[in-house]
Amino acid sequence: MAQMVAGIYEIQEKIGAGGGGIVYLGRHVRLEKQVVLKADKRTLKTGADTLRREVDMLKGLSHTYIPQVYDFVQENGTVYTVMDYIDGESLDKLLGRKQVPSQSQIIKWACQLLEALSYLHGRPPHGILHGDIKPANIMLRPEGDVCLIDFNIALALGEDGAVKVGFSRGYASPEHYGADYINSNAPAAVGRMSGTVDSARAGGRDSGSERNSAQDWDRTETDRGEGTERSREDTDRTLLDGALKGSDGGQSATGAKGGIMLDVRSDIYSLGATLYHLLSGRRPAQDAREVEPLGPETCSPEVSDIIRKAMCPDPAMRYQTAEEMRKAFREMPRRDKAACLHRRRIIASAVVLSTAFLAGGAMAFVGLKQMEQRQAALTLAEYSANSLAQGNVSVAVDQALQAIPKGKSILEAPVTAQAQKALTDALGVYDLVDGFKSADTIELPGAPFDMAVSPEETRLAVVYGYEAAIYDLASRKRLAALPVRESALSDCLFSDEEHVVYAGRDGVALYDLSAGADVWTGEAATTLAVSGDGKVVAAVDRDADMAFLYSVEDGARIGECSFHGEHMSVASNDIFADPKRDIFALNGDGSLLAVSFSSGGLMIFDLRDSDGDMILYDESDYVQFQGGFCGKYFAFAANGATAQFGLVDTEEKAFAGGLESRDGFLLKAGEDGIWLGSSNVLTGLNLDTMEEVETAYTGSLGMTNFAADGQHALIATEDNGFSFYNNAASLMSSESGNQNADFLALAGPYAVIGNRTETALRVMALEGHEDAELARYDARDVHDEARVSGDGKTAMLFDYQGFRIYDMSGQLLEKEKLPDADKIYDQQFRREGDDSWLEVIWYDGIRRCYSALDGALLSETAGEAPAKDLYEEFFVGDYRIASGLHDKPVVYDAGSGREVAVLETDGYLTYVTEMGDYFITEYIDAEGKRYGLLMNGRFEALAYLPGLCDVAGDILVFDDGAGSLRQSRLYSLEELVALGEGLIRKGGDSIRESGSGALMK
Repeated sequence: MAQMVAGIYEIQEKIGAGGGGIVYLGRHVRLEKQVVLKADKRTLKTGADTLRREVDMLKGLSHTYIPQVYDFVQENGTVYTVMDYIDGESLDKLLGRKQVPSQSQIIKWACQLLEALSYLHGRPPHGILHGDIKPANIMLRPEGDVCLIDFNIALALGEDGAVKVGFSRGYASPEHYGADYINSNAPAAVGRMSGTVDSARAGGRDSGSERNSAQDWDRTETDRGEGTERSREDTDRTLLDGALKGSDGGQSATGAKGGIMLDVRSDIYSLGATLYHLLSGRRPAQDAREVEPLGPETCSPEVSDIIRKAMCPDPAMRYQTAEEMRKAFREMPRRDKAACLHRRRIIASAVVLSTAFLAGGAMAFVGLKQMEQRQAALTLAEYSANSLAQGNVSVAVDQALQAIPKGKSILEAPVTAQAQKALTDALGVYDLVDGFKSADTIELPGAPFDMAVSPEETRLAVVYGYEAAIYDLASRKRLAALPVRESALSDCLFSDEEHVVYAGRDGVALYDLSAGADVWTGEAATTLAVSGDGKVVAAVDRDADMAFLYSVEDGARIGECSFHGEHMSVASNDIFADPKRDIFALNGDGSLLAVSFSSGGLMIFDLRDSDGDMILYDESDYVQFQGGFCGKYFAFAANGATAQFGLVDTEEKAFAGGLESRDGFLLKAGEDGIWLGSSNVLTGLNLDTMEEVETAYTGSLGMTNFAADGQHALIATEDNGFSFYNNAASLMSSESGNQNADFLALAGPYAVIGNRTETALRVMALEGHEDAELARYDARDVHDEARVSGDGKTAMLFDYQGFRIYDMSGQLLEKEKLPDADKIYDQQFRREGDDSWLEVIWYDGIRRCYSALDGALLSETAGEAPAKDLYEEFFVGDYRIASGLHDKPVVYDAGSGREVAVLETDGYLTYVTEMGDYFITEYIDAEGKRYGLLMNGRFEALAYLPGLCDVAGDILVFDDGAGSLRQSRLYSLEELVALGEGLIRKGGDSIRESGSGALMK
């Protein structure tokens, strides 16, 4: 039977081992995703706060060239670090094959690695050092990019508070050995250093071995050099104690106790040594003073200069930051001596060459500059798309704006289609569907434990290790940061918009946001509950057997509640996460307290008369409870081998209803309602009729979490996606994600989504586009396509079953069922001036045309039967576009037949329309959804057009799928730039604008 870790990760096979631990290839059983687990069997002795801080530091990392750390768990005395499985091979494998990459390839990798180091070194509060950069710790992905692996959180693991960390000869900086070349000509004795070390390697496997595990995975042993055997002499160990200190470039190389401190310049040395080896094929000398500069037979003099500076024995003479070294590579063409000599030759030649030659040289120079700018623009456009996918709209807009040239110099490259598309997509000007759209992200100092929304839904409280931060949702500004107990169980709740109750370090406390100070402090506590009226607070400390009651107004202790020897469930180690397994809830006026216990018991305590206590379960096999009060009712869900939902009338002291299921229940109960989720259905409970009303249905996907407020429901599903539903239980929108949405909140016009391992909360804002409405229709009217008549008076909705015609106000004018629907080959909507009709073609060659005004049959003809291969051709301007059902759409020059471009291949091409200087292509994706692309004259995409259903004259028509056709004009690049700059200046909510109202009326 496969070994399981934390009930989530299945260990599949060992792929590495060394003095620091054993490395396994594993599988996340729920996500069906390969991961890497490093098992470290050293004792966990560091304080909880330090450990949590180190864990959050690594789990919060997110960068293209760094593997994602997912988890850090303890099981049976073993500590596991869980991270990305990186497909590919390490660069030492290339060197082992005597394969020397080209200089240009190595420069590309260097810039990627320096970007990763700049990110690591800049992480708050003091940065993260890698400490062991070498070819074996750089993975080459199949697509040609690199990934820097083997950074760690092992500061928290060690014997007697220290961590043993090795280094690799030839790559290690002088500081690694304790060598101080500033104050001495000889290496100093080994001293103490500070850094972040010893992480699990997350990499692809070498099918022929276990990757010589110590070589690849353990930092306490060096790489195998050319003909060098691994031995005690090749392995140096140093003790590391304390936290990472001062990683800014200005830090002195000398450290405390006469030792040498590692800082960011140590990583720069190791990277320089790695590049040295990649370029020359030989490992540099161990003594930095003995490293021979790379000659012109190996690389250009400019590259040699960069590496020589990076490997300078004196840290003060090296590049002081990774960004400084990256800048040196990026500016290399301007400083390269060969390039300078070449330019001087061009200037000298200009005296004797003709004007034509000068013009040609100038054009070449301009072309080079434009090429550089174009590449930078493409990179920024990609960054913008990534930021938008993560929900950070303002950053996405800013990056897209940077990709667009500001002036009109001849040296500036034209605006790339990718940059314009990135800006258009980030602004969302063509997304006219009402719903929650990405607005911003809230960056937290650590991964969240929990979050709560204020009663009037204007503010958000987030607890992380170990603070509670309060944010204004409209501006995303932090209003306060409050120190909490060093436990993931620590709560922070609102009593009203201006006051929060939190589990402070000195005890439960009430904080006044307006005054910026605590109002009162009570006994030590972790878990809190606030009554519906905001006047009473109940507090219990971890696994105590008693809760205390406080008046919110003045902090007076107004009562206590004994649990009669019972206690709530508390994990043996509560510094990593709050499992949310128990109920601890007050009713509306604070007279009743519901508590579940580790024994499986569940009670409702009458805080005014103990004779009124209700025992719902004395004990049980249930392991997880959820519940709360709504008016006189108490709702609960108990999950275990089976699941139970119960509704208790607290006035009658009797069960009012219940359900049992083999599937687990998800329950949210509060003064605003009761919602129950099971499998793929979410229902709201009507307390007047005791009926369940469907709120959301997730189809084949199981539900993992939800939030609901009566107007909308936000559902997280097992594929890591999340979806919004309106109060009619209709799906509004869906988005995919990389991690499960552990935290969800709906707060009026905002939604907040978070994950236990990510430090960024995604904020989405509710947008409406009623001003862009063109026509209405019955939202229950199922259809495939929608078109507007040539005279702009009617809208026709149709599919292979039939068509419906509406006037622009939404009145149904005509409904027609088409004969022999299963034999229809195609439908095409035609417009000529004010006339418009639907042409329907059957497989037997019959063609019928129906008026778009009243549905009348205009003509019926018999023709040649169409081919069944669904091959189509579109003719626009000077181009012919050929599209088959299973072939990519190809654009040809209609005159010469030359292939010009290949169009979108992710969807089936349905229409191509010429619109001035642009082309509009329309598609159906695999799920049957329609979308379009705005393209320039070279068939490069300028904008994604979600829900595009028609192109009528000079406007775009969009179907929101909920009873409305909406319109937008085309936005010029100048308008897009102005909108983007306005958003950046404004901050806060997105200023996405819909199309201007009555374009066709």
